[in-house]
Amino acid sequence: MKTSELKLSRNYDRAAWFYEASSNLYSTGQIKVAKLSQLRFLKPGQSILYLGVGAGEDACEAAKLGLKVTCLDISQGMLSRLQRKLDRAGLSAELICGNAFDHCRYGEYDAVATNFFLNCFKRPMMLEMMQHALSLVRPGGRFFVADVSPPQGTWAGRAFNFAYSKWAMAMFWAMQLVPWHENYNYADELRQLGIQVDDVSNFRLAGIGPIMFQSVAATRPVSVSSSTVPRPHLSHSLAANSAADTVVSGENHVGLGRES
Repeated sequence: MKTSELKLSRNYDRAAWFYEASSNLYSTGQIKVAKLSQLRFLKPGQSILYLGVGAGEDACEAAKLGLKVTCLDISQGMLSRLQRKLDRAGLSAELICGNAFDHCRYGEYDAVATNFFLNCFKRPMMLEMMQHALSLVRPGGRFFVADVSPPQGTWAGRAFNFAYSKWAMAMFWAMQLVPWHENYNYADELRQLGIQVDDVSNFRLAGIGPIMFQSVAATRPVSVSSSTVPRPHLSHSLAANSAADTVVSGENHVGLGRES
């Protein structure tokens, strides 16, 4: 692992003990609900890759349902916590510690989930990673992303969404875990890439408050367009160097993994 990747890995290793619990406390449990909502689109025996799996509460549930689960994360600390969960439940999954851009099993998975992972990037790199993740889905397979919702609803609801999400972003930015960026509208980004969006589910804080989280389910076209093919102009070495340069200013994770 490159020096720059080791620095990024250590950031999340240090956060591994509280990351999942704090995320669920912050979201009043809705982050977990948003991620688990994706399982209704899958069947036992299908394969799913979780990019930026974190401590893997969704990956464990997928394994319980009989899916063939592969998990990738830059942080060995996160993967160690996930392995303990799997061991306690008598479950198995393939765990890979590394850079997501280096995972090149193109078209191999029935589904790829990028839950609370694409928000580890500023827009240009987010789009690069989205396209790379899509390239790992078999034609006709599923692509999932659960994350913070773009502001929507009433004026008061939009204002609350902005303030609440930016408060959390500020905390993680201070720990050098995420960059500062707008809340992405992943459904629109996917449509612009020519990807069919099948479902957009919204989740309210405490189940009754403003819309704060969203899960998007999409299908990779059987006839693959050039927009979903990995773009060779962004090299892995450039990605790693960019991460090393930007982590000082609070940006993080080029091709590296994180779910909440």
